[in-house]
Amino acid sequence: MSGTAVTPLQTQLDNSESDYIRQCVNKLVAWMDAVENSVAGKASVATATTTSQVKTTNQVDFFINGSVFRKAATDNFWTLTGATVAISSWQKWLLCVDSAGAATVVIGTPSTVSAAAVGLPAVPAGKSVFGVLTVATDASHTFVPGTTLLGAAGITATFVDGLDPLYLSSAGAFAAFLVSSHK
Repeated sequence: MSGTAVTPLQTQLDNSESDYIRQCVNKLVAWMDAVENSVAGKASVATATTTSQVKTTNQVDFFINGSVFRKAATDNFWTLTGATVAISSWQKWLLCVDSAGAATVVIGTPSTVSAAAVGLPAVPAGKSVFGVLTVATDASHTFVPGTTLLGAAGITATFVDGLDPLYLSSAGAFAAFLVSSHK
């Protein structure tokens, strides 16, 4: 008896579709983590009295994994860490707080192209992002985190309360990714 091969229904996604779904889920999880650990008000992050540090000027309620906490305004709160920011470069720091009210900074990946090209770090588990500090250096100055004054010559410090707008626009980027990258 001669038989004809029967092609079963495709029961498994091919590799490219599987990779696409994995990327979509990873982007969605990262975005949800960022939103879940955010502030309920405006922390008003700014240059501290010790002008190489960062402060909050407002009391703020914030979320960590769905629980609500409160932090009073605090001067000289965050001390920046990391490698020296080279001339003509940009760097970002997430200004984070944990449930005990302790300060943490999380460093991005620097860019020599633009502030928007700085690689944003993942929002760390168990921390809320109070703000983002972006430092830009000019063609003749470097920035040493924790040492160089935020208002020093050749240094531009820009503060954003809450998440970096690039995190928030990632929802739009995520939707565009879904449409443009699917076969």
